[in-house]
Amino acid sequence: MEEGRLKIKVTVPPEGGKANQKVIELLSKALKVPKRDIDIVRGETSRIKVVRIEGVTLANLQEKLGVKVVEIS
Repeated sequence: MEEGRLKIKVTVPPEGGKANQKVIELLSKALKVPKRDIDIVRGETSRIKVVRIEGVTLANLQEKLGVKVVEIS
């Protein structure tokens, strides 16, 4: 966590959405949810992204990732 944000680093280049897909894969694996339930809702071409994850509560995120998470509306 850094400044209230979950920081994820991937080594895949951002070409053709590959880095976005890697972020989705990483979150899918860590949270044990299908990739289809994870969407990047803002920041697809930016380094800072807002992600929506279906079927996961803030409490689930905190428990599975071991970090405090805040909701952004």
